[in-house]
Amino acid sequence: MSDGELVFASMPAALVAFASSRGVPQDDLLRAAGFTPEALAAPDELVPYSSLLSLWELLLERFPGEPLGLSYAHSTASSVVSVVGLVGHVVRHSATLREGVAVYGRFCRLMDPHLRIVVEERGAVVCLALEHEPRVVAMAEPIEMMVATLARVIALYLDDAARPIEAVFRHPRRHPPPLYEEALGAPARFEATATGLLYDARVLDAPLVGADPSVRDYLVRHAEQLLAARAAPASTAPLDARVRARIDERLDRGDGDVDQERIARSLGMSTRSLQRALKDLGTSFTAQLDEARRGKALDLLRRRDLALQEIAFLLGYGEPRHFYRSFRRWTGTTPGEYRRTRVR
Repeated sequence: MSDGELVFASMPAALVAFASSRGVPQDDLLRAAGFTPEALAAPDELVPYSSLLSLWELLLERFPGEPLGLSYAHSTASSVVSVVGLVGHVVRHSATLREGVAVYGRFCRLMDPHLRIVVEERGAVVCLALEHEPRVVAMAEPIEMMVATLARVIALYLDDAARPIEAVFRHPRRHPPPLYEEALGAPARFEATATGLLYDARVLDAPLVGADPSVRDYLVRHAEQLLAARAAPASTAPLDARVRARIDERLDRGDGDVDQERIARSLGMSTRSLQRALKDLGTSFTAQLDEARRGKALDLLRRRDLALQEIAFLLGYGEPRHFYRSFRRWTGTTPGEYRRTRVR
């Protein structure tokens, strides 16, 4: 396993918040994770995958025998989309659960390099099986967290219309059966041949509540770009493409405050070094941000539920008039006129 494996800071940050709520001093958590408090305030920054392992090891040491995985899944149920970032939003706007599981399987490497989901259809029953690397499997609690979170997310996206038939785990039972049934919404079976959730196969084709296909298409395009950038060696991926990918990540999260210094830090560079390197490529951070905002604006204008002032905010404009001025420069027309005449 590569020491260079990275995850979004939102993942260990959520675990730090959970551990803090249980009384673990934040200094101890940051020391174990190996990053600074600034990383907690920058969910889209990339931090070492090993930080997640170290935090789980600390939790298991401090709270031996406790149902940490089930408790963590419960505590993050309402905010899980923001924790998993772009991947969660792609799933959220998929047309059906089948499509959502497929795109999750495609892009989950962006948030966890070792997580895999396998769909096994067995006649009238489907198993959504989760696979992970040996160190995480041996801890068991992170695995129970992932399965419980998946059950809660599916229930949320299907408006509580789908409950698992059964949850299965490869490892032996660790806690009283009622705790599992409460957390998973179904009985749990242990020392099974797979780890995951069993559903009525018809659930796969159930529509997700509130999905927006146009938003999904936009997010998938950006997820593909991020996946390609992550897969490319740092020495061969163009710097401007990596900068653009970081900007897109922040805009996709609804965080219009795209800070050049923070993005430079996430790329292992100083702000001045980033400025010089982009200049050598014939571009600038401002130009990359402007182009990203333009693309995002055109997609957001397709969403008629968003007011123009909201779109300006999501793009990071402090005043709507600044957005209108930029949009006229990009397209020769106003956002309102563009929406009226070109968006169907």
